[in-house]
Amino acid sequence: MFNLLGICEEDLKLVDNNEYLDMFFAESEEYIMVLNDNILKLENKPDDTEMVNSMFRAAHSLKGMSATMQFDNLTELTHKLENLMDLIRNNKLKVNTEIIDLLFAGIDYIEETVKQIKENGNDEIELKDYLEKLETVLNNETNEMIAKTKDKETESWNYLTLDDEEIYTVKENKKDFDTVYAVNVRLNKETQFKQVRASMVLKEASELGYVFKSEPDIENVEEVKLQENLVRIILVSKQDQEKIVKELKSISDVTEVGIDRMKLEAEQNEDNKEKQKNNNNVSSKFEISSSVRVDIGKLDNLMNMIGELLINKTRLEALNIESDGFKDVLPQLDRVTMDLHHTVMKIRMEPIGVMFNRFPRMVRDLSKDSQKEIDFIMEGKETELDRSIIDELGDPLTHLLRNAVDHGIEKPEVRYKNGKDKSGKVTLKAYQKGSEIIIDIEDDGAGIELDKLTKKALEKEIVTQTELEEMDREKKLQLVFEPGLSTNEEVSNVSGRGVGMDVVKRTIESLDGNIHIKSEKGVGTKFVISLPLTLAIQDALMVKIDHEVFAIPLNSISETLIIKSKEIKQVKSNDVIVLRDQTIPLIDSRRSLNIEVGDDSYTDKEEMSVVIVKSSGKEVGLIVDDLLYQQEIVIKSLSEYLGNVHNISGATIIGDGEVALILDVRDIA
Repeated sequence: MFNLLGICEEDLKLVDNNEYLDMFFAESEEYIMVLNDNILKLENKPDDTEMVNSMFRAAHSLKGMSATMQFDNLTELTHKLENLMDLIRNNKLKVNTEIIDLLFAGIDYIEETVKQIKENGNDEIELKDYLEKLETVLNNETNEMIAKTKDKETESWNYLTLDDEEIYTVKENKKDFDTVYAVNVRLNKETQFKQVRASMVLKEASELGYVFKSEPDIENVEEVKLQENLVRIILVSKQDQEKIVKELKSISDVTEVGIDRMKLEAEQNEDNKEKQKNNNNVSSKFEISSSVRVDIGKLDNLMNMIGELLINKTRLEALNIESDGFKDVLPQLDRVTMDLHHTVMKIRMEPIGVMFNRFPRMVRDLSKDSQKEIDFIMEGKETELDRSIIDELGDPLTHLLRNAVDHGIEKPEVRYKNGKDKSGKVTLKAYQKGSEIIIDIEDDGAGIELDKLTKKALEKEIVTQTELEEMDREKKLQLVFEPGLSTNEEVSNVSGRGVGMDVVKRTIESLDGNIHIKSEKGVGTKFVISLPLTLAIQDALMVKIDHEVFAIPLNSISETLIIKSKEIKQVKSNDVIVLRDQTIPLIDSRRSLNIEVGDDSYTDKEEMSVVIVKSSGKEVGLIVDDLLYQQEIVIKSLSEYLGNVHNISGATIIGDGEVALILDVRDIA
């Protein structure tokens, strides 16, 4: 028997060897990412029907795939979520925090179910409690809380309005995630303290957002007689309607609260543009996608072939044959090789937004759990990076963002007390700078308390008092990356145990990257990660050390220079040079590589070649025998039989067919 897709249903039972599973997993990952992203957007724009339509299409496609693959639990789950989204898009259910949480929980269960299928080949997962919650909401069909605030009486209230000039002022000053509400609060006509209660209402409204306009005016509320026992407010707030109603209703003598979302004319035009943008971007993911999935193993094989081609081109150049025909071939070979190289590099490159998209949901959940208000900003999602690097970056960035929310951003009341906006700001930004990709993770939180950090480092005997006195501010901040060191007094489920930051640094450095910290107490903290565009092929400087050729990655080099022996100074029995008022230690490259040098010292020579290399904010001068030339190298990992070789990160093949080792600048520095 065959289903609608022409797939034999008996074959589908053979899950372990099913040729369609890879396609199922790849497409499930795409749909889950789209659902997560659009639910976040829906929370900020609950009236955006196109967003709901896009989510509905994703859920519907996922349900169809699950049914075809005979994953019954996943099919039922996606079907119920699809029904929920159908109620929303048909305006039978109002979007609020409870509904958003329910949708997010559904996506979590979908992810967990797909993971179960990957690991065990079945979708047997406990969904009973969640499906019952979902069923309750589906049966109600309306959001009771919002409905109660719009009864017959409150709908007939005359809300305050805005003239053209006021609309322009609100539009210019409100943030993207703010909503403009018209709010009416009715007081008990029997109360003897109407002005006092009205003042309390306006004060509470100010806590919930910005009171742009009110009747009575907030400045003379105690001198004005209330009309119809009503307080009318134009409120600009990022809070949802239920929260505003709940807080205002908690005030004594408040009998009713009416609230309505105001549609600004200028905002209406923007919504149309946004919907058009969504039509072009979000929905096209399902309808007109021109992308092709390529197995990463196949790309690696292709990359190896390109590497061999580059090696052979280099060898041909080294042969230096005088034949005219031979010389004509070289430019063509060079052109084809470079074109092929750049094409393959583009295939390997992927927008970093693929990885960034997982973070808004995470930050939202963290801010909710920690009862903090977070404005999360992402920039540079279109920046492209090698896929192999993107795959490794997820965990370090996750840890840094979790730390920023939990450890960096203060509680709203603390921020308010310190004269800050109650909402903390966390920024994740990626951009290209030369041959490197820079990623910034910045928060405007409490900053790192350097005194507390150094005190903890001394207590745990990570550094000595003497070492600490010799450290500059940047080196002291780098102590954050020491294992077991944390300045957080309270241990939470996110941070405080001193575990993770050392892994962050180790992972970044394993990708040939660097991470630096900038922090100021009370102002905030910024982590700056620099990474190479790709790990497969890099520019390198070829040098000679003890008659052997070695390669030093160009992105690790600050400069090269020739120095005279008289320029070398002594600091605590160590050789150093002073370069532009900066003291730079000198290292004998032969000693770093355990080459026996006997009494032969570089410093005995009149002139020496020095390569200034940088790592983790430090610069050292590497003395070599000779500076040769710059060339593109194909990086080959060392055999697993060699293990971790100190000061060597890999190998490459040079023009004469010989192997040249690649120096690990991090180890040497």
